[in-house]
Amino acid sequence: MKDEDLSVFLALNSLKQFDGNLIAALRLRSIAPSDLMSSPSLLREFTNSEKAMERWYEVLSSGWHLRELESCKKKGIKILVFNEEGYPSSLNRLSNPPLLLYWWGRLEGIKKFAVAVVGTRRCSNYGRRIAHMLGFKVAEEGFPVVSGGAFGIDEKAHRGALKAQGVTIAVFGTGVDQCYPSKNLPLFDEIKESGALISEYPLGTKGMPWNFPERNRIIAGLSDVVVIVEAPIKSGAMITGRIAMECGIETWSVPGRIDEGVAKGSNLIIFDGAYPLVDVDSFIHLIKGSPEGFLIGREEDKAEELPLEEKQIYEMLREKGDRTVDNIAGECKISPALALEMLGKLESRGLVATTGPGRWGIRF
Repeated sequence: MKDEDLSVFLALNSLKQFDGNLIAALRLRSIAPSDLMSSPSLLREFTNSEKAMERWYEVLSSGWHLRELESCKKKGIKILVFNEEGYPSSLNRLSNPPLLLYWWGRLEGIKKFAVAVVGTRRCSNYGRRIAHMLGFKVAEEGFPVVSGGAFGIDEKAHRGALKAQGVTIAVFGTGVDQCYPSKNLPLFDEIKESGALISEYPLGTKGMPWNFPERNRIIAGLSDVVVIVEAPIKSGAMITGRIAMECGIETWSVPGRIDEGVAKGSNLIIFDGAYPLVDVDSFIHLIKGSPEGFLIGREEDKAEELPLEEKQIYEMLREKGDRTVDNIAGECKISPALALEMLGKLESRGLVATTGPGRWGIRF
């Protein structure tokens, strides 16, 4: 894209009025970025906000957009515009994809199947350990790790990925040139070398509270799988998880103690349909299971290696569909207790899952 067009999109993005859907609207009306420069009043077709129009004229007259582009060039920050080359197509799943992204770092890493690892800043030692383990093992397998760069779970996930010499992506709720939290500056410098720092906010944007819920949609949108390690009910990680589930993005959560507030959200989202992540190695095995990385895998091959009782239950569910524990016990001529035990083992292998209250079926 030409610099002149990039600068126009930087100006539009600074208004905080538009997302990627503006691109389609402009094309529908055959309006080019240069048309908006030569006839700024054309923007009125896309907004009723007088404040936005005032800001639009102010930005253009002051040349802010030209200085912003020059600053990005000097720092080596790329500008990726919606539906243009380099912009992650996975963000198209969002109803409000960012109009553009400031991308500081490498571009190639995120094109692979990516896993988000998110959670609370005020996490337990257990949460930190699991986040680091997940970051390490996901990156070790060649999958980029996406998170938010905050203290706690995010930081540990990033550090795990870096320790594995893998790719990790930090999505900021500030400008990419703002180190927030400031103590993570060395971490962010490392991330830029192997992955990238990403934001939709202009350079110099400070960490305002409302920015972080907005950026969480980008974390979800960039990822093919989202894992919540620990999160209270009201938390950014829960926002990320909810957005992922709404967009059909595979969502996992690490179970925690039910009497700890730090895990109430991450436990609740399992109840609402997220997969329980009960073993890190099994999770890694599952996301490696098919060319797409999803759970489809090679279940038939796995089933051939099962012990007799597990294989009997799996094949019965595959042939006859969902069953209750009592149904399974009766048809397989085993006790309900043994049926439940075998179902637990099959679930840990990623072969079966609960499909409703008291019902089980094979996992597709």
